[in-house]
Amino acid sequence: MATHREVLQWLENELFDANLVLGQRLPTDKDLAAIFRVSRNSMRETLKILEAQGIVKLFEGPHRSILPILVREPAASAGPALQLHIATSQHPLRDIVQTRVMLETSALENAEKHSIPREELHAIMAQMDEDLGLKQFHHLYVSFHIALVKAGGNAVNAALFTALRDSIYEYTLALVGHVPLWSTTSSRIRAEHRAIVGALEAGDHNLAARLVAEHITYQYEEAGVDPDDSRASVAEPRSLDRVASSRDKRTATPRGRSVTEQDGRPEQDEELDADRRASA
Repeated sequence: MATHREVLQWLENELFDANLVLGQRLPTDKDLAAIFRVSRNSMRETLKILEAQGIVKLFEGPHRSILPILVREPAASAGPALQLHIATSQHPLRDIVQTRVMLETSALENAEKHSIPREELHAIMAQMDEDLGLKQFHHLYVSFHIALVKAGGNAVNAALFTALRDSIYEYTLALVGHVPLWSTTSSRIRAEHRAIVGALEAGDHNLAARLVAEHITYQYEEAGVDPDDSRASVAEPRSLDRVASSRDKRTATPRGRSVTEQDGRPEQDEELDADRRASA
């Protein structure tokens, strides 16, 4: 496989695994050359191809290095997986919400005993019961709902839903700024997750589907946000402001080697909690 295709495939995988976001800085040409085990000149040519395809922008770094940045709106020449990721990050919030409800309810209505990832669901719920920062909590929240869709046993639906990971993470995190008290909301989310899994394991698939639909839509009712508002989108969450205006600044490396900032409680989370206490 040509190096530029290998790098493009890696970019797509990293986006789907949430190790990379659009607009993020990538490793330097020297580091990428070492990662993909090619010469530095070969990697520079690869990066120039990706720049010509409208996938990255190249900047001059220290010591004559090249700093590639994944553009926020890659060109049509990007791979199909990357195009799908872009599409889901640009669509109105309403479309994302409707797609979530459709995929999740369908998965639970059609779930079979052998396809329910019980261990994964219970492990995620146990992690969500721990003392977590907002970002950690919402990453687990998205993982939980991906696991729910897996219960449907439809690999295509699971792949489509996984493509929404970043979008779901961003808008659910942004909703925190609109709820009266985050501790109450997080307790409700945990309880609703347990109820959904309980209904699923009891074999009441229709109840599980109804509970997950109510779970998704109530998030907006509680926050006073209307998904049908034409201004509400994942890419431009102006109507969902106050929280999540910034993401983790991460330097991505290939699968299994992602280097992130310490995933502790971010400063904005602490400020949000201070606001909550002051208004309580």
